Amino acid sequence: MTLLEPITTTHNASPEERGLVLGAIYNQVLERQPYKFERRQLADLEKSFLKGKMGIRHFLKSLAVSPVYLQAFYENSSNVKFIENAFKHFLGRSPHNEGEIRHYDNMLVHQGVGSMVSALIDSEEYRKEFGAFTVPYWHQSSHYESPNDYLENRLLAGEHAGDRGWGVPTLYWHELHLDCSGGKCRPTLKPSPRLRS
Repeated sequence: MTLLEPITTTHNASPEERGLVLGAIYNQVLERQPYKFERRQLADLEKSFLKGKMGIRHFLKSLAVSPVYLQAFYENSSNVKFIENAFKHFLGRSPHNEGEIRHYDNMLVHQGVGSMVSALIDSEEYRKEFGAFTVPYWHQSSHYESPNDYLENRLLAGEHAGDRGWGVPTLYWHELHLDCSGGKCRPTLKPSPRLRS
């Protein structure tokens, strides 16, 4: 369940208000609420957030390297699909182009998940879009690099985790003439009408 509107908090938010924000973070990042056993794994992290000892950005960075997030989005995914999901979860958009994917793939391979996600959350784009007190959410850009960038954004916005598999990101499956609906990629009989620019 991807967020479509901003949810914000403040430094002096009550634990109840922070609890609502926590639910929104889970909807955006995990695309669901954690299961009971996952809540136990996240208990210390949640406690620190609810008491105001950490903000949204710090919580996001910690959640991204937690077993809960890694098992859901990293361990069963290709690197490029993981990067696409990380963009969705932490920047509220799909990668614009192959250059972005290559840059973050290189970072993921050489520096690890924590560094890659920190780079997204510490980016100027994140600061401009969400600042320190807003949960990342899916937002419409005022400009797209190409018509395909717009279409890929729309597809990813409506995708629930794993809907189109864990291997091939949206950016590539059209070019490869694949239909990745239903969680598995299959060859299509006709080429995609979409051409990459």
